[in-house]
Amino acid sequence: MRIFLKKLHKWLSIPVGIIITIVCLTGAILVFQDEIQELANPGRYFVSEAKTNPIPLEELIPMVNAQLDSNTVADVRISHDPERTYVMTLSKGFRVSAFVDQYTGKITGIYEFQKSPFYIIMTLHRWLMDGSRTWGKYTVGISTLIFVFILISGFIVWMPRRLNKSRFKIQFKKGKKRLFYDLHNVLGAYACLVLLVCALTGMMWSFEWYRNGVFKIFGAEVPQTQQGGHGGSRGGQGGGEKKEKPAINFANWQKAFNTLQSYNPDYEYIRVQDGSASVHLKSAITSRDTDRYDFDKGSGDIIKTALFKDQEGTTKVWTWVYTLHVGNYWGIWSKIFTCVFALTGASLPITGYYIFFVKRKKKPRQVAG
Repeated sequence: MRIFLKKLHKWLSIPVGIIITIVCLTGAILVFQDEIQELANPGRYFVSEAKTNPIPLEELIPMVNAQLDSNTVADVRISHDPERTYVMTLSKGFRVSAFVDQYTGKITGIYEFQKSPFYIIMTLHRWLMDGSRTWGKYTVGISTLIFVFILISGFIVWMPRRLNKSRFKIQFKKGKKRLFYDLHNVLGAYACLVLLVCALTGMMWSFEWYRNGVFKIFGAEVPQTQQGGHGGSRGGQGGGEKKEKPAINFANWQKAFNTLQSYNPDYEYIRVQDGSASVHLKSAITSRDTDRYDFDKGSGDIIKTALFKDQEGTTKVWTWVYTLHVGNYWGIWSKIFTCVFALTGASLPITGYYIFFVKRKKKPRQVAG
């Protein structure tokens, strides 16, 4: 059985090794994209001087809209940290945000995800920069599925039949060949579980059949595939007469925020948009664990509450899938070892190729008798 698994491990690895290296390497970078952004642009994320009271939203948002070129604020994210800027998502564009000093009303920076280096890294990670998101997406998905079998077979082959300390250590003084052998086997064994979790969660973005299967396993209702989706309805409105949007009462955004702040003194951040808000608590287990609230646009009074623990199963499944995939479930520590093991995963095909080609190069020729 071990001989079969060893051959399976080798011949599955050879065709997808390069793709696995790319996916793991880009994934390791994406784990710390927020931290990298903050280190590179501190003036965007932090105010120059924190004061006692920020400008109320009914005054602040019009000040921000006046500084924007043909764009407007769609929502605002307010952190519990008074030294952090407000993050305002803009109405036009894909993931375009304005960072605002809440004490002066000045925009400290505009971030457009599609113009950032992390967008390129993300497209490489998810669909190998394939603009059509077809062959690249499925190539990554199939390679990830094969990677699951590679990890399991490799761990079984490595697993010692008897406790042997040498199987758990990297030998640095026994030659180059042994070093690469240990770098592949020992590091692969240590990283196996984390890489397996990342691979199994990553396939949720690649295959609908896999995604629906995971929903069923956890008892969540499988979402119905929408024909046309929201894009169809928007397209239908394009040819008709444009209706003027009613003016937004930002004072009620402020009222809703004040109410939710008093309800949730341990909040990490509160995001407010017209008619609804979400609260992420410091005590939340996952990074996307948020409680949702609806408020009356005319009065700012909270009229509906949907706590995360009471939300539908698909929301919880997606929350845990994302959290486990990016390693954001135990603060900075889980992100560190997720990044380290992802880098390890990127190195495994390289050390594996070395072992494979060295063995073939040094394989003795059979002399005819």
